[in-house]
Amino acid sequence: MAAQVQNDAPMGKGLKRLVNLIDYYFDKGGMQMQFNVVSRDTLQRAQSDPTKYRSLIVRVAGYSAYFVGLDKTVQQDIIERTEERL
Repeated sequence: MAAQVQNDAPMGKGLKRLVNLIDYYFDKGGMQMQFNVVSRDTLQRAQSDPTKYRSLIVRVAGYSAYFVGLDKTVQQDIIERTEERL
């Protein structure tokens, strides 16, 4: 499940929702979670101008990789996963 916690959520609601999601996941037997702490806008800018974002590293299905070195379809998948919101 992909989700984005918004920084502007009032009084930490976004953080509380994330904590609830994590608790629920592990209560139901989940074994691991992976987080990318980067905005959708940053990912899109990196896709458009890779030379400025060569050092941007993201998690991809169990491993870390330089975002701009990934195939465009994988980049787009990562961007789309950031669009769901808690």
